[in-house]
Amino acid sequence: MAWTDLEHSVWKVLKDAGLEQRQRYFLAISGGVDSIAMLQIFLRLRPTAQLTVAYYHHGPSSDNSLQAFRDSCLKLLESFCKSHSSIYFVSHRSDSELPSEAAMRSARWSFLRANSLPGEPIITAHHLDDWTETLTLKLIRGVGPDAFTAFKIWDGHIFRPLLETTKQMIVAYAEAQKLNWCDDPSNSSDHHLRNWLRLEWFKSLDDKNPSGYENYSRSLLRLCQALDQNQTFALQFFNNSPELGLDRLWYFSLTDRLQLKALALFLRHHSISNVTTGHLAEIQKRLDKNQKDITFMLAHVKWVINETQIVLVL
Repeated sequence: MAWTDLEHSVWKVLKDAGLEQRQRYFLAISGGVDSIAMLQIFLRLRPTAQLTVAYYHHGPSSDNSLQAFRDSCLKLLESFCKSHSSIYFVSHRSDSELPSEAAMRSARWSFLRANSLPGEPIITAHHLDDWTETLTLKLIRGVGPDAFTAFKIWDGHIFRPLLETTKQMIVAYAEAQKLNWCDDPSNSSDHHLRNWLRLEWFKSLDDKNPSGYENYSRSLLRLCQALDQNQTFALQFFNNSPELGLDRLWYFSLTDRLQLKALALFLRHHSISNVTTGHLAEIQKRLDKNQKDITFMLAHVKWVINETQIVLVL
């Protein structure tokens, strides 16, 4: 079966991040429609790869509907993963009731980091609506410019392939694929400010101005991307040691424009300034490879690259 438009889109994001040929993927799956759709996409795009599905059960709850939701998610994922030989399933259940969203988030991320391999990206199903809600909440509460760079598709540690995809597109994909998922009952309550934004404010915006919410979301995204590209930044060296060269994962988390800037600054760090834009573009091209180890001569120096480092040998 031919890939869908959404699958083609995710494949492009995978390629842009240099992650399309990996043989292992670590997926944070909640059991909701977003993560179930993401899991299906990876099964379709990388059918021969080993997928690790990681699920964190937030434990008991005084709310019976939440307790039932969490149990249903675990049961759904256990059944789904057993039916796919390419999936390894790992889960953990909290023994006690977690007191807040922050506590649940902290416990969940501790679990994900503990079960992923060193250097292995943690892949989440965050999408454009998640990002828009998060940034809008920050704007309402009062933030500085740093808040505008909170989410990236790939930051060298977390990979968010659906970040520029709307919730509506994800649900449409899941329905077309006839997928099964669990709906979080807390999403239908406007008790939390985030839910009120989604259920009331953004809906009212679309009622007043059709496509207003989508335009608002994408305008925020483009604004943040522009600010990110224009901000000054410091080179990130492997293990914070300049003698060990650039951190390769950090380098690949940058946009194309910032990669060129990082290369120019890296060369200048080594007192090499007589480098043309053509040199920088060629270096960038050679670094954009799937191989773990690369060695070449360019811009009058020897480049030695492994899976984690970009080193100059003068």
